[in-house]
Amino acid sequence: MKRILQFRWLFSIILIIGAGAAFYYSPDLTELAAEKGDIQLPDGAPSEDARQYLESIGDDTEVMSLVLEFEDSTSDHQASIETYIDDISSIEDIENVTNPFDIDADLRSNMVNEDAGVVIIPMEYTGNAVYILDKASEIEQLNSTDAEVSMTSAELVQRTVEEDAMDGIRSTEMFTLIIVVAVLIIMFRSLVTPIVPVIVVGVAYLIGQSFVGWFVEWFGFPISPQTQSFLIVILFGIGTDYCILLLNRFKEELYSHDKKEAVLNTFKTGGKTVFISGISGAIVFGVLYFANFEIYRSAVGVAVGILFLLIALYTILPLLMTLFGKYIFWPNTKITSVKESKLWTPLGMFSIKHPTRVIFIVVALLAVSSYFYNEDVNFNAIEEISDTHSAVHATHVINENFDQGQLFPVEVIVKPNDTLMTPSTLTQIETLAETISQIEAVQEVQTFTRPAGEAIEEFGVLYQIDMMADGITEMDEGVAEITDGLTEINDGLGEISTGLGEMEEGLSEIETGLTDAVTSLNEGVPEGDTQDESEEGLGTLQTSVEQIEQSLSEINEYLTFSGDIYGVAEQLEQVQVGLLEVAEGIGAANEEITAAQEDMGGLDELDTGLTEAAEGLEEIGAGLTEIETNLEEVTTGIDEMIDGLDEMSQGFADMTTAIDDISENDAITGSGINIPEDYYTDEALQDAMDHYVYNDEAMRLDVVLALDPYTREAMEALDEIEATVETELVRLGIEDSDVYYTGVSSVNRDLDNVSSADYTRVVTIFIITLFVILAVLFQSFILPIYMIGSIFITYFASVTFSSWLLGLLGFGDFNWAVPFFSLIIFAALGIDYSIFVIDRFTEELKQHSVREAIEIAVRKMGVIVITAVIILSGTFAALFPSGITILIQVASVIIFALLFYAFIVLPLLIPAFVVTFNKGNWWPFKEPYADEKKNEYYSW
Repeated sequence: MKRILQFRWLFSIILIIGAGAAFYYSPDLTELAAEKGDIQLPDGAPSEDARQYLESIGDDTEVMSLVLEFEDSTSDHQASIETYIDDISSIEDIENVTNPFDIDADLRSNMVNEDAGVVIIPMEYTGNAVYILDKASEIEQLNSTDAEVSMTSAELVQRTVEEDAMDGIRSTEMFTLIIVVAVLIIMFRSLVTPIVPVIVVGVAYLIGQSFVGWFVEWFGFPISPQTQSFLIVILFGIGTDYCILLLNRFKEELYSHDKKEAVLNTFKTGGKTVFISGISGAIVFGVLYFANFEIYRSAVGVAVGILFLLIALYTILPLLMTLFGKYIFWPNTKITSVKESKLWTPLGMFSIKHPTRVIFIVVALLAVSSYFYNEDVNFNAIEEISDTHSAVHATHVINENFDQGQLFPVEVIVKPNDTLMTPSTLTQIETLAETISQIEAVQEVQTFTRPAGEAIEEFGVLYQIDMMADGITEMDEGVAEITDGLTEINDGLGEISTGLGEMEEGLSEIETGLTDAVTSLNEGVPEGDTQDESEEGLGTLQTSVEQIEQSLSEINEYLTFSGDIYGVAEQLEQVQVGLLEVAEGIGAANEEITAAQEDMGGLDELDTGLTEAAEGLEEIGAGLTEIETNLEEVTTGIDEMIDGLDEMSQGFADMTTAIDDISENDAITGSGINIPEDYYTDEALQDAMDHYVYNDEAMRLDVVLALDPYTREAMEALDEIEATVETELVRLGIEDSDVYYTGVSSVNRDLDNVSSADYTRVVTIFIITLFVILAVLFQSFILPIYMIGSIFITYFASVTFSSWLLGLLGFGDFNWAVPFFSLIIFAALGIDYSIFVIDRFTEELKQHSVREAIEIAVRKMGVIVITAVIILSGTFAALFPSGITILIQVASVIIFALLFYAFIVLPLLIPAFVVTFNKGNWWPFKEPYADEKKNEYYSW
């Protein structure tokens, strides 16, 4: 310290100039937080795996929703809406703007609420996410309709939260400065004293935040939108505390020393305390670097700021002390001993006198308060910012007029190892979608095979079986009709056969007559009678032929109607040709006989004619024989066909029975699905394919929940969805498929899992690290135990009270990040005050007993700690005007914790523990100064 005082001007000038240069040349921390401060989940988190997969295939688009609110029916504004859509489509980085009036009516109901006058226009943003707010603003400014417009998406909401945080930081800086100055003026009743912490901490903050910015830019140092807020509040908070401690000690030393000696003594005693506290705080925040979660790691920047704060305290503050001397407290320049705390003194005396009673009462009260500690946290970023923001307002409008989960569905991406676009694979995915849709918390599942969110009826095996059964019934009815027709044909053929028999009898008579005629002619017998018989036979034969031809005509009419069956028409055609030949033969015979009758004069000619007629009849007889043979074949064929058709009819009946049995099977009625190939090759479905299918290798299923996607119930529903998917993939035989989960509910679930795991891990590291530091500093295992234990029990009690109070003010559950940050920040601050008291207690042990030393420490440190707590509470209260829920909640928990710690734990519980353990406080080491006291005792 003497060397620092010797070169105090040089060190101070270098530090101040360095602060100005660093601030001027360093990157803007606010802009870095906006650019690189996204919530980044670690590798292995399902949502992060999904993001990396989509990025790997070049599909990292952000789906945004433009919301239009009309005062009347939307149909009256269709033309202006479509013009607006055309204008949006021309904007760079905006693709696939959906016109809700050009899509299926079922899908349109998800985008248009005619009664409410609300229209949603989805689109894709492919640009840099950092500028998404600017792009949304550009789209809103193009509005040429009569509607009020707003835009939302998961990324827009997150960016809005970050932008709101940046605005809050600007207000926090000013309020923090005002509160620190005001409290110091009141406490020290001085106009100069408040300037000292402002200068010291201001220089440390400028350098610290500059180096954090460089580290982020050069080395990828973790950062979040909250980094700068916490850096401001914590540096000004603990920096002011340290300044108060040192200024009070300086004032105490000035009472009996000159200003130079006073400065040396101040830093020899109080400086040691500040150094221990500062290093402890830096290490506490430094261990956060080993967290897995990026937003937790971002608090490491505070450790950098604390290190520069210690440098400023050991350079600039000594300069100001030696420069101003007692006038540093102007106009209150009268130097007196430090006053005892009027609050801590009686509390501490009571605790020292009744330590057991105090320990029991205080621990019981804090334990009961901690018992009501509520672990429920909130992941709904929408609730944390005002509805005046476009993204928040649009989200509220959509939730009020459409299904809650419609805007932010759970996205399940399935990547089978087999080819995706095949009937079997698509059938399996549709079966998976149907199974997911049966979960109670699921409203519907939208994907390529069900773009409207409902199963397509034609894909159901039951539907397809019903259609098959209908076809079989129609075929059976057709077979019955054919059987009836063939029976009629058979009956007609029977009549033909009968006619042919009659014809044969007529031919036999004719033949007999002709034979007799020829014989009579040769014998000279009159042939008149025989000729008459022949003519009569031919007449009968002609009639039979006409009857047969009539029957054949009727059969041909049936065959013309029903079509040729098994060649029946061809065989009947041969019969008909034979009959024509018979008819021609009969006609020729008749002509021969008539000619012979007309010319009885020529017996030779008559004989010849009768002989030719007889030969013609023989040919006719041969034709009839052939016809009979053909008819027999036709009849046999038709009988066989009828038998075959009967068998077919019985087979159809068996198939119908089997289909009925299959239809009643639970597996079919439950989820039996079959997707025909012509479905996914339809060009009309190209838009749906582009929307749900990735590179023909993976398909997305949008699971719309019947719950608010930001709630814990939605995360629990996602657990059920994940378990269902895993089970169903095994059942379908595609368990080797890659499955990814993303969406708001998925990200929040991952945040919950990662933050909870990291919370436990980091707090464990923090406790161990802090215990080691305190054990080394105080040469004790006992002191660190109740110092750290008092921090935690105070924290849990403060969470209970702050949660209750904020609930009364209309706040919901704590933001998911509040428990972690509030614990780490309070632990770093609270342990400082413990160190203040215990270090002063250790110092007083040189000349006093344990009881006396702790009594003096309580009397001397009360004012310092209470002043520091009031200032620190004021600096955290400066976060309230920011309007940012997470900052308000963190500030509330820390303020309650600081007040509990300063007014209950430190003046009551800590002294009670010290007195109770007495010399055991330093187990397993020796009491400090024990040897010196022993030597003084013996020398005395």
